[in-house]
Amino acid sequence: MSIQHPDKRVRRTKEKFHEVLLSLMEEKSFADITITEIVKAADFNRGTFYAHYEQKEDLLEEIIEDMFKKMTEAYREPYLNLSVVDFNEIPSSSIILFDHFLENKRFYKLMLSPKTTYNFHEKLIKRLDKLFREEFDFLTTEIDPNIDIQLFSTYRIHGIIGLILEWIENDFTKSTSYMGDQLIRILKFYTPKIYIKKKNDKE
Repeated sequence: MSIQHPDKRVRRTKEKFHEVLLSLMEEKSFADITITEIVKAADFNRGTFYAHYEQKEDLLEEIIEDMFKKMTEAYREPYLNLSVVDFNEIPSSSIILFDHFLENKRFYKLMLSPKTTYNFHEKLIKRLDKLFREEFDFLTTEIDPNIDIQLFSTYRIHGIIGLILEWIENDFTKSTSYMGDQLIRILKFYTPKIYIKKKNDKE
């Protein structure tokens, strides 16, 4: 009989708790879920739960952090070992961040659902914002040296975040390759002027 390594047992136990909590959250709001329900659905006792978590919030935070680690890996993939990212050279197929969101569609749709009653939307925005600010330096000197780089970064970062969130909220209707290609095209695009839409007199 093979001896199971404790780390493997712990990992399987936690994976079971992760799966059970997400399943319960598809049925009811997080606030209404009890630890008793979690351990019963996972077929463990309360002692097993408390061996790993103090409260249900710790379990959910662990699930979120695990997903954010995967998101960060996908985010960094296109520029590993690079010092400069040239949007004219980088292939759109290297943008696998969208693949990460699609592969974990169930998780993101659930966590961003209004019925979840958890501040995941804010957490996701803050994490993506942190990633962009810590990993990239945006230069504006070629366009306008008087542009405030902090404001420019905020504009760029939250535009990309908004694009991702809208894609998720629209149920991933566009393909990941399309989204990657569009992201690169948008990042390269420069609009020196805009046009005012004509309004209907009846409006």
